[in-house]
Order: sequence, then C-alpha cells, then structure tokens
Amino acid sequence: MRTWTVLPLLMVIAGCATPSSPPSCVGLRGVGAVPITDAAGVTRIRYTYADEAVRLPHLQCRADQGDRTAMVELARALETGSGVVRDDSRAATLYEKAAQDRPTFTSIYSPPVRLGGAGQVMMIPNTDGGPGNAEAKHRLGHMLVEGRGIARDPERGRQLIAEAERQGFKP
Repeated sequence: MRTWTVLPLLMVIAGCATPSSPPSCVGLRGVGAVPITDAAGVTRIRYTYADEAVRLPHLQCRADQGDRTAMVELARALETGSGVVRDDSRAATLYEKAAQDRPTFTSIYSPPVRLGGAGQVMMIPNTDGGPGNAEAKHRLGHMLVEGRGIARDPERGRQLIAEAERQGFKP
C-alpha cells in the first residue's frame, strides 16, 4: 500500500478512537482534583469547586462522561432540589444509568493473520465495569416503590433495594 493511502486511513482510524468531550464540558473552570486513598488502599479523586455555582455544571460534565459517582450526586441534587429545580424524572433517569451493572471486560475477536491460522479473543478491561452504584440502586428502588418520577414498580424497587444491601450499602 502506498504511503499516501495509508496516512488518511490512519487519520480516520485515530479520529474514530479519539473520545470527544461532551458539550456540557466545554469551557468549565474553577475545579480542582485531589487523589484520596482510603483505608482499603483504593484511590479516588475528590473534586473541589471554586464555588457552588460551578459544582452542578461540573457534575453534569462528569455524569455525561460516564462517572457513576457524579451521576448519583447530580441525581441526589435533582431529587432534593439542592441548588437546582427539583426534577424527580431526571433524577430517576440518572439513578437508572448509575445503577446498571456493566461487564468488567470487553471481548474483541481478532481473525487469523494467515489462511488456516488461528484467531484469538482479546479481553480488554473496562475501567467503569463492575456492579452498578449501590446508592443509585437504593434510591432508584425507593423511587420505584413510591412511583416518584418513574412508573410505580414495587417489585423491581424492592429487588434493587435488596441488591444495594447485598453490595453493602447502608443508608
């Protein structure tokens, strides 16, 4: 293959692999990040905000990027009306997204390089994989039992609350 055909192909591939920033993240300022290691040795990032006015846009940005903790924080603010107009429906949607269990690995099949050769399956770890957020399950469960912001489904609500408890969540 000639170089002039390979280069555009590589640019297209690189463009597809480059994650784009959600619109909610454009132009945000006034946030700091501090790594905190808990007693179990797990390091998490604690965000600090210049003032309360920038907290919610930053939570929206992080939630749009898939951060489950940010989804729960934003949903809690929407559920209680803390700093925003109360919106149970939107809170339930965020809890639902944060509560979803996600696979810890993604399987990618690579075909054989030559005829008669063997292909292989590669297991790529998902950084946001694993069980859903327990607090989100608990809060969504109560919303389902009560029918707040979402269609009433007491059976599924009780299942989610039990799941959150099995994950060790204590309100």
